[in-house]
Amino acid sequence: MKTKKSIINALAIAATITLTSTAAMAHSDHDYSTVSYKWKLSNSMTTKMERTQVSSNPSTLIGLTHFEQKKLDHYDIGLGNKFNTEISGINFLMERTSAGMKIIDTNRASNVAYNDQVPIKMTNRIFNASMNPNSHMGHDHTNLPYEWTFNVKTQEKIVNAMAQNKKEIYVGLNQFEQSLLREYEIKPGNTFKTTIAGHMFLVEKATAGVRVINHVDAQGMAMAPRNDMNM
Repeated sequence: MKTKKSIINALAIAATITLTSTAAMAHSDHDYSTVSYKWKLSNSMTTKMERTQVSSNPSTLIGLTHFEQKKLDHYDIGLGNKFNTEISGINFLMERTSAGMKIIDTNRASNVAYNDQVPIKMTNRIFNASMNPNSHMGHDHTNLPYEWTFNVKTQEKIVNAMAQNKKEIYVGLNQFEQSLLREYEIKPGNTFKTTIAGHMFLVEKATAGVRVINHVDAQGMAMAPRNDMNM
């Protein structure tokens, strides 16, 4: 019980700190700094980038739909911000513009250092969870080798749900948040990992939200070889 309370307290404090810094960033105009994490393009955006580069008239400007723009806003990549993204072993340094994004530089991915990747990344840690008796038939119960990063507001919702000390920790997601998971091919029934304030949790995608199954103990994880497949 004390361990659970300490985790919830740490999560609440971290969420509050992050929310404060995020709000401060949101009120600035164009911020031309480079974000400290790498952005993982969805498969559809990766294909769009590849087609742009191999066309007869390649361009450094990449248009984004309203949904793609909203995704960047969701993770605090604002107008003017630069960010790194990788395609087929090549790192692209991008700058977000009012209509999309612009290629600033390219380099071999191995030569570019970055702290983390959002919203999704491969993980070499596999956690074997028992099947959930309340799962619905017809759901895909694959345990994905992915770690998902929820944005700050969703992390806060998860922390608040944990603080209520309910046996079933279920967090509803709005239509955009659900669309974002679908964009990266996470389906109802899939389990995956997420880290909040340094603590890793096993999460299951539900029909209209997510369920926190348990707190993942790193000592209970098996190591798996890395896989550089596109997500």
